[in-house]
Amino acid sequence: MIDQHLRAAKLATVLLGYRRDEVVYERGAPAQFIYAVTEGTLCRLRVLEDGRRLILQFLFPGDVFGYELGRNHRHTVQALTKDTRVLSVGREALLEASKSDAQLSHFLFTAAARAEAVASEHSAMLLGRSITEQIALFLLEMDARISRGGEIALPMRRRHIADYLGRRLESVSRTFTAFHKAKVIEFLGNPKIRRQVVIPDKRRLERLAAPVVGRPTE
Repeated sequence: MIDQHLRAAKLATVLLGYRRDEVVYERGAPAQFIYAVTEGTLCRLRVLEDGRRLILQFLFPGDVFGYELGRNHRHTVQALTKDTRVLSVGREALLEASKSDAQLSHFLFTAAARAEAVASEHSAMLLGRSITEQIALFLLEMDARISRGGEIALPMRRRHIADYLGRRLESVSRTFTAFHKAKVIEFLGNPKIRRQVVIPDKRRLERLAAPVVGRPTE
């Protein structure tokens, strides 16, 4: 992981802690550090001119963020869970060390490429898809990224999912309920929270995610 690469490169790091809804940095702040998630979940977001929030990416343990082409951050990053931990390292020191450390350079390139892939998939998820397709794709993404033993412990709330998909909260909640009634997904744990998800038949969910499939849920 990145902490091993940073230790090997003898770079100074700082472990930072955040509570739920605390901001790591705001849009426009100087991009002086690179960050790696060690615990918890964060999101990278943009606040639109009309005040609506658009979540661009969910950040999980192992994800690296803070890369910028310019000198300032283009987006805001906020913690979604309590006891969130991120490791920070100076941007200039990290870039300088990567020039002579092939393993560190490869790790940074891979992390940046992964972030770009996630951003591209998110754009494809939003473009011209029904809410049924979007929720199905979202669940498949979470299954691939954070499932443990076939269970998905969603760290985000429904309103965060709505901000991620560019949908109304009511539409997202209604679609989750429809998926549950149709036995596309099952809920474990607290019935009021409904954030422990199991996918009984992944192929069925994949069919719902395909744009050629009918759109029964709006």
